[in-house]
Amino acid sequence: MGLTLYLVRHGHAENNRDGVFPDDDANKYRLTERGREEAKGAAELLKSSGAEAIFSSPVYRAYETATIIGESIGLEVKIDERLREVALGRLRNVPVRTVFESNPDWFLEYFDERTIYGIEKYDSIRKRMLEFAKDVLAAGYKKVIAVSHLEPIRALITVPLKLSGKEVRKIEIHNASITVAKFEDQENVEDFKVVTINCVPLSRL
Repeated sequence: MGLTLYLVRHGHAENNRDGVFPDDDANKYRLTERGREEAKGAAELLKSSGAEAIFSSPVYRAYETATIIGESIGLEVKIDERLREVALGRLRNVPVRTVFESNPDWFLEYFDERTIYGIEKYDSIRKRMLEFAKDVLAAGYKKVIAVSHLEPIRALITVPLKLSGKEVRKIEIHNASITVAKFEDQENVEDFKVVTINCVPLSRL
């Protein structure tokens, strides 16, 4: 039967509101009121999922989102470090607009050997996300919720789509959106299907 993985991005958080790259070492960015409402909306969509477990990034905004969902559907949140935010190096706490104005192609550092900012590479992000999926599948779970962040979710689903570089940015992952992937083969975990991407209530589009 395989594993159905419901990937949820955290709700709207203070760093989103302020337009800055987050500092996740400090875990100082919380959900906004809007983000808490978005998390409740995701919980409503997931009530009929039949999920057996919910895992979360340790970063507070993700854990807060997972807690709202878990309390709604009766599951205790389990922390998994592999779901955490991208390591952002020197971008932490820097205004997003400033980076885009000075270097519109900053994002390409995810895919090449440059270390201008010292951000985590997509190969690393994909590896840890795939290892998480493989371990959850090996544990015998059939349906699992995983609360994570924009780039880890996007990095994972672009594996079977074979996208990289600027192409991955054509995939939007909104706050508190649900992206669904189905895994069948533990030995070939990279060969999975993307069922839905960026599912949110229609009123938010």
